[in-house]
Amino acid sequence: MADILRQDRRQKEWNSLPKNWFSIYQWSRTNNVRDTEWIAARIEESFDSIQLITDGVRENNFKTPNHCGQVALNTEIGQFTEKRFVRALFNMERLQPLGMMVDYEVPLKATKESKHGDIDLLCVSSNAVLCVEAKDPRKSTSILKAILQAFVYTSFAVRRREAFKREFGLTKTLPLTPAVLVGMDARRQLDWDRYKHLGRVVNMLNAKLAKSGVGAMRFFVVQNEKSELESCLRIDANKKVHFVDGFVPDVFEWLHR
Repeated sequence: MADILRQDRRQKEWNSLPKNWFSIYQWSRTNNVRDTEWIAARIEESFDSIQLITDGVRENNFKTPNHCGQVALNTEIGQFTEKRFVRALFNMERLQPLGMMVDYEVPLKATKESKHGDIDLLCVSSNAVLCVEAKDPRKSTSILKAILQAFVYTSFAVRRREAFKREFGLTKTLPLTPAVLVGMDARRQLDWDRYKHLGRVVNMLNAKLAKSGVGAMRFFVVQNEKSELESCLRIDANKKVHFVDGFVPDVFEWLHR
C-alpha cells in the first residue's frame, strides 16, 4: 500500500512539473537513483514537448578573469567537496583521457536571476571540446541530473559557439561535446541493459544535439577508492587546490558498444 501511494504521489508531482529541462533536472526526485528509470521513461514519452528555457543566458564573456584554481577556506581543506575536486583537476593542467584543462565553473547566466548554472570543467581532448558536468565521485547519486545538465549547458554554449570558442582560444573545427564525470558507484547506471529508458533518453539527447553539430555525450568515471578521495586534497601558499603527493585521479572513459 505504501509503495502504491508513493507511486501515485510521484506521478502527481510529474504531472504538475513544468515541462522544461531546468524544472526537470532541479526536481528533487531526479537525484534519486530509485526514481531514475521511471523519470527517464516519462522524459522519453514527453521528449518533444520539453522546452529549453534560454532566458537570461549570456551571449559572451564566458571566460572569468583570474580563474586560477583557488578556494576560499570556509572549511578545512581536508574536507572533500565536488568543487574542490574539479579545481584540483584544473590545476593539473592535463589528465588523460579528459585532455587539457581550459577552465572551470564557466558561467552561463547573464544575471543572478537567470536559471541554470555553469559548466563545471572545460577540457580539450584530441577530438573534442568537453563541457563536463562533474558529480561527487564518492557518491552514488542518480546520473540522470548530470546527463540533463550536460545536455542543457552544452546547448547554451552552442548557441554562442563562435564567441565561446574565440574567448577560450579553442580550435574552430573541434566539436563542443557534453560529458559527465562520476564515481564508481554511479557508474552502474551506465549499464543501458539495466537502465533501458535512461539509455534511450541519452540517445534522444544525442540526436537532438547532432542537429547542431555537437558530439555525442561522453562518460568518464573516477575509479579511485572512496578512502583515497577523502584525503586527496591539499592547498598551497596561494590557496590553490592540488592533489596530495602520490595521488593521481584514476579516470577512464566508459565506452558503450
